[in-house]
Amino acid sequence: MRWTSATTPAAQVALAFARSIPQRPQDVPAAPATLAPPLLTRGGATATDHDGGHLSVEPWLDGPTGRDVPLTPVQWTAFGRLVARLHALDPTSVPGLARESFDPTAPVARTLLVDVEVSRTLDGGPDAVAAATADAWVAAGPWLAAVRARAARVGLRLREHGRDLPLVVTHADAHVGHVVATGRRDVALLDWEHACVAPPEHDLIFVLGGVLPHEPVTVEQAAAFFTGYGRVDIDDDRLAYARCVRALHDVAAAAGTALDPARPSALRVAALGDLTAHLGPGGLVAAALE
Repeated sequence: MRWTSATTPAAQVALAFARSIPQRPQDVPAAPATLAPPLLTRGGATATDHDGGHLSVEPWLDGPTGRDVPLTPVQWTAFGRLVARLHALDPTSVPGLARESFDPTAPVARTLLVDVEVSRTLDGGPDAVAAATADAWVAAGPWLAAVRARAARVGLRLREHGRDLPLVVTHADAHVGHVVATGRRDVALLDWEHACVAPPEHDLIFVLGGVLPHEPVTVEQAAAFFTGYGRVDIDDDRLAYARCVRALHDVAAAAGTALDPARPSALRVAALGDLTAHLGPGGLVAAALE
């Protein structure tokens, strides 16, 4: 059950996706679920207004996530088939889905706000976690500036391409932490709140090296994924833009948590570890500048 004040197209994506999967005859046992579309209300809606928010109910998908237990090669291939099926979905079948604008203003602004917080931290006698966070952020300043500049430069080129860009329905947060192993040969994909219409690279960055700190995707895992996904021509600009935007978003989120004295100490320490990984060799920032 989910209760939220936010309105997202997540339920509509799941419903459109479910309708795209061929139905089995009644006498054929169902395969492990690949997604959990919301249960509809008596009026056919995906949620109901309740207590000032939106209440929805989805079937429970049992199994560990890809962060709890590493996916097997067969499950990585199933993951690839699932994403390929998503990318084949007609974007017009999902009403209200946001479209990638290729304007990095928002993620760039988030990192600039961290610059301000770091300056305040250094002026105010920070605690150990905040001090380490500020030091890491300042040391990475030239690299972060390069990512901002590349995001703006590549984003402009992509905007100039306009209607020539291949746009598909994307999950936009398809890392292994959102993949549930529902069977030995089957997986499901959860958390569709960030779904949007964008180039396929916006999902493929989660396989081409990965985005989770301390959990890179290996060459072998990526190969198993693309066995299921199929042939794809990766565009350098589209991949670079997706990586730049993700890097800016994730480093700002990690630094913001680590700098916040109101957050639990363990959470701040973990966020500092994530930030260090993002900024280090093999991290998101390095990938964004490849």
